[in-house]
Amino acid sequence: MNAVDTYAEAWNGIRNGFESGRLAHAYVIVGSPRGNALQFSESFLKLLFCRNAEKPCNECTACRQVETHRHVDTLWIEPQSKSRQILADDVRGLIHRMTQTSFEGGWKAGVILCAECMNVSSENALLKTLEEPPPKTILLLVTDSPQGLLPTIISRCQKIVLSEQHAGALNAEWYEPVMNILRDLPPRNGLAAAKSASQLKVIFDVVKEGIAESVIEELDLSDEALDESKLKDILEARTNARLKEVQADVFRVMLNWHRDVLLLASGLSDAELIFPDESEPLQRQASRQTQGSALQSIQTLESMAVRLDRNIPALQIFDEAFRKLVRP
Repeated sequence: MNAVDTYAEAWNGIRNGFESGRLAHAYVIVGSPRGNALQFSESFLKLLFCRNAEKPCNECTACRQVETHRHVDTLWIEPQSKSRQILADDVRGLIHRMTQTSFEGGWKAGVILCAECMNVSSENALLKTLEEPPPKTILLLVTDSPQGLLPTIISRCQKIVLSEQHAGALNAEWYEPVMNILRDLPPRNGLAAAKSASQLKVIFDVVKEGIAESVIEELDLSDEALDESKLKDILEARTNARLKEVQADVFRVMLNWHRDVLLLASGLSDAELIFPDESEPLQRQASRQTQGSALQSIQTLESMAVRLDRNIPALQIFDEAFRKLVRP
């Protein structure tokens, strides 16, 4: 099932706006930049550029070009610098292209993947275009962290929130190993904490290796315009960007787990558990926690996630966090 079928209500709003000539000039699409939000954005663009009467047909040249991100009137940008930022020059280039004449005489579109990675200069550059958009242009800001965008940007865009598909969005490569770590919490001593930290580090190392292999397959290694150092930079930037998305998913699961522990430690019913099938280990862990210590555990995990954005070895961050979770 594709994104159009899954998010029928949101899609119908887009289609109706297109058919009535009342599309907004900019949209914030909240979801996975490599999953549901990306697929939804591609379907949106196909609707604009499809050459057949029944749009989108998913078969014409324009639809296929949208799928491969090679449509002549669409510009895609995403974080590619070592700092994993979308730089102002990239945004200005997108804006400049959207102010030019359409090659095919129709719509022009710009897509910013992981839009929350724009720096302050990038967002300020974008604001000017959002205030006075060129005619027949569409700008799609794709993000799973809309809170990372300036409120002034959000206010100038129509927001489409794609509900999370919990089971479908989970990656079997990391989900069960992470759940095994969670089931064994809280660690009883420093040795157990160090073991959990090492296990989490291994999970991310394996995921990163798989992401890198996938990115290599996507890159055109025969492109003579890209020298070896440029390819290395692109590989590193794209791999780290996708790893960050996985890390966000992992920490979301870990925080939801600890939210369940807090709920039970507070004496509330297990009817609202996010993980109802894990009631036994959750009840066991809650019996070793107070409401205050369970809340403190959540704050420790939130801090761990934030620190990963800094230049600190991941294993050190995990080890320090799990040691704070120790309950003898």
